[in-house]
Amino acid sequence: MNWNFQDILITERQNLPLDWQKIKNYEELLVEIGFGNGEFTTFLAEKNPDALIVGIEVSQMCVTKACRRALASGLKNIKLMHGDAGLILRKSFTPHTVSKVFMNFPCPWPKSRHASRRVTVPSFVNLLDYILKVGGEFHLATDVEWYALDCAEIFSSQDNFSVAPLIKNPIRAYVTKYERKWQKEGRNTFDLVITKTANKVENESEQEIMEEIFEISGNVAEVMQRLAGSEGVGTDGSGHYVFRDYYMSPDGVGIMLVITSDEGFEQHFYMKFLPRGEKVTMKLDPIGHPYRTPAVKAAIKRAL
Repeated sequence: MNWNFQDILITERQNLPLDWQKIKNYEELLVEIGFGNGEFTTFLAEKNPDALIVGIEVSQMCVTKACRRALASGLKNIKLMHGDAGLILRKSFTPHTVSKVFMNFPCPWPKSRHASRRVTVPSFVNLLDYILKVGGEFHLATDVEWYALDCAEIFSSQDNFSVAPLIKNPIRAYVTKYERKWQKEGRNTFDLVITKTANKVENESEQEIMEEIFEISGNVAEVMQRLAGSEGVGTDGSGHYVFRDYYMSPDGVGIMLVITSDEGFEQHFYMKFLPRGEKVTMKLDPIGHPYRTPAVKAAIKRAL
């Protein structure tokens, strides 16, 4: 098997939001958040041949496993993305285009300091309002009853969402790895379906144009020495960035590792510095494909 992940993995970060219809002609757009090993993603693609299935996962290891599973299946209607769903959905999708969003057994983040990561927070409600069509659905499967009840409560308070009764131990068309585990342990599982009934507000695309090439005064060695070890917060006052190790080649080209974190979403990427007469040209190395989060934007501004 030729594991050509480029057939499955979407790495475009510039021309956002993406034209999904151009990538793959489809009748419906379905999204799975946190696809794990990709078994449910593959099931969705097989059962919905006329739909495009987009999976989003923050774990690189899971992305690798899911890419292999998708390629082995031979299905052509699966696309996967690596990163934080909150960022990807807002930046990569146009408003009101997704028919269904699935989330299977997410971490409930029980500690209060992690509450902002739950699907019960207002930002997630707004995100679903942004991407779902009228009549679109959010499907949540969980083994944590209070988590499902909290989710049902907050969506019930919204004028443009309808919440179906919570189903205990549902019979599913496909049972995922975690649900099989919970069943063996005798634990209950819950299914919640939330339907969008109207558009709350007219959303505008948040596409931003970020330059890829910058000019800096000075020479490469001076620029990298100035940046080494520097750190700060994101452009919105949250998140964090830090400039780490750097290296200069014999021909004067420099490369520096940058690490950013936005609400727990960490990115590692490189800035490349090339001598151009009395100035330095800085490029974001394309291998890392960084999303333009507030911390990444702040790091770019710091470099300039």
